[in-house]
Amino acid sequence: MRSTHWATPQQAGNGVPGIMCSSSIGRPAPLPNALSDVQDLKPFAQVELVVLDLDGTLLTNSDDLPTKTEWGKRSHLVNRLKSRGVPLTLATGRALAGARPAIEAVSRHKDIPVILYNGSVVMTAAGVLLAQRVLSTESIDALTGAVSSLGGSALLYWLHADLAGRLDGEWATFVGQGIPPEREFNGLPVSPIESVPSDANCVAALLWSEDATVRAQLAVVLERIPGISPTVSGSRYIEVRPFGSSKAVGLESLLGYLRIAPNQVMAIGDNDNDVELLQAVGVSVCVANASTQAQSSSRFRTTYPSTNGVIEALQLVAQARRLLTGKITRHGND
Repeated sequence: MRSTHWATPQQAGNGVPGIMCSSSIGRPAPLPNALSDVQDLKPFAQVELVVLDLDGTLLTNSDDLPTKTEWGKRSHLVNRLKSRGVPLTLATGRALAGARPAIEAVSRHKDIPVILYNGSVVMTAAGVLLAQRVLSTESIDALTGAVSSLGGSALLYWLHADLAGRLDGEWATFVGQGIPPEREFNGLPVSPIESVPSDANCVAALLWSEDATVRAQLAVVLERIPGISPTVSGSRYIEVRPFGSSKAVGLESLLGYLRIAPNQVMAIGDNDNDVELLQAVGVSVCVANASTQAQSSSRFRTTYPSTNGVIEALQLVAQARRLLTGKITRHGND
C-alpha cells in the first residue's frame, strides 16, 4: 500500500531547533560589497551551509550544464568554500535524474543531503533516502481519474529504495491522452506502470493540457483532492506535491541530519516555490531576477540575475569567512 508519510532516520532532528518560518521581510537589502563595513559581513561569515535553488538561480537555463566551460567559476567557488568549511547543496523541484549533474558538481560531500521534488524527497548525495513525503493510493486514483474524465495528460514520479534505504529506482509513468513521450524533461524514460515495483512510492505528479479550459477544470478538481498540494506552473503545467511537503520541510530534515541550526544557513532562490525556504534560514538571498514573492521573503538581493547573482553571493561568503574567521567546520576537510 502506498501511503503518505515521512520516512526519517533517527538522527534527523536530534539537537537542532525546529524551523520557524518568518513572515514576509519586505524589500531586500543589497548584498554588502567591498565598500561595506566589515560588520556587515558578519552574517555571511557565520554561514555553515549554502542551499541553492537550481533552475533560474544556479542555472540560467536548461542547457546550462556542469560539463560546459562556463561552469569554471562556479566550480572554483565550490572548492574555495569547501576549503573555508562551507558545503553547498541543492533544493530543487527536479527529479534525481535531472538534478544529478548539478549534485555531482556542487555537493562534493557524499554525506551532504539534497532536496528534490520541491521538498518531497531528501537524500544524501550518495543516494540514501533520509525522508520522503508520498502520495497515497487514494490521491493517485483521484488524480488519474480526473485526467481520464476531463482530458489532459499527467506524469507520475515514483521512487523505490532497498532495505538499507538506498535509492535503487526512479520512474516516470504516463496517464492521459495522446502518445506518451519517450522521455520527460529530466531525461527519465517514460515507463509503463507495470514496470514500477508494487512497493514504490509516488512522490510527485505533473499535469498539463494544451486546452486552457481543461487546465482550469483540472485545477478546480485537484483542489478538492485530499492529500495533495497542486500549484499552477507556467502556462501549461500543474505541479502536484504531497500535502505538507515543501523545500522548507525538506530543509528541516536535512539540518537535523547535519546538526546545523537554521540561522547558520544561507539559501539562494528566485521563485515562489523558494519562499518558504527563504523564510526558514538565517541568511536569505534572492537573485536579481527573482519573483516578487521571493524578493519579499529575502533579507538580501544580488546585483546580478541567476548564475552571476549566485557567484556574487558565494564570493561574499568566502570573503567574509576569510576576513572574520579561520574556522573550519567538520565538513571542511574530508
